[in-house]
Amino acid sequence: MRRYLLFLYIVSIIPFAYQASTSGSVELDELSFDKITKKFEASLIKFDVAFPYGDKHEAFVALAKDAKDEDELLVAEVGVKDYGEKDNEGLAKKYGATKDNFPVVKLFIKGKPEPIPFDDSKGFSSDELRRFVRQHTGLYLSLPGCVKELDKLAINFMKAKKDERKKILKKTEEVQKSLGKESSGKIYKTIMEKILEKGEEFIQTEHERVKKLLSGKVSDEKKKELGIRVNILLTFQLHDKQSKPGKEDL
Repeated sequence: MRRYLLFLYIVSIIPFAYQASTSGSVELDELSFDKITKKFEASLIKFDVAFPYGDKHEAFVALAKDAKDEDELLVAEVGVKDYGEKDNEGLAKKYGATKDNFPVVKLFIKGKPEPIPFDDSKGFSSDELRRFVRQHTGLYLSLPGCVKELDKLAINFMKAKKDERKKILKKTEEVQKSLGKESSGKIYKTIMEKILEKGEEFIQTEHERVKKLLSGKVSDEKKKELGIRVNILLTFQLHDKQSKPGKEDL
């Protein structure tokens, strides 16, 4: 709640011209950039033309809306003009963004000297942006196929000792049954069983196996199925990130 109130305060003090036209996103400039980003644990920033449009911008807009309830994540845009006084051009260049490579997305994490660049070689989609944020921060953003209640159990499973893990597995089975056969709950259950059998290294080896399959020729239906498995495997890795107290409560 405190982070949410801070966000509202920040938006209220930014001049109207710099406020976001995108729901859930804030527009920043050279004067407000450092002052605002340093207030958040993580800031996902898109450097782009002053009036962005197209599929990539729409993907960022979708991510901004999805992240509206994550108080420790700031989603913002820096609009750059290549005419007149060339507003924000210097700020964009500082982080390697120019009109030749727009849009550029970078993740700024409190305490880290350099931002992490978003690699769009796998596609510039809201799903890839969510994976990117979750992978590097541990902050919770839902992904296709993931179930919030099961995500919480997966993270607690990884933090628990072996005896406690068996209890969490049983709870997972109960939740899975309540969700029905069409849900992805069975994947959570299977991963937990394999970890109990083979150890935590199963997560990495399974992730590499699935990625290898995705790089080959597979049907769209199979690709979707494998993508869900990757998303759920990522959840099991969240406990290892630099998340703040209370993140495991999702």
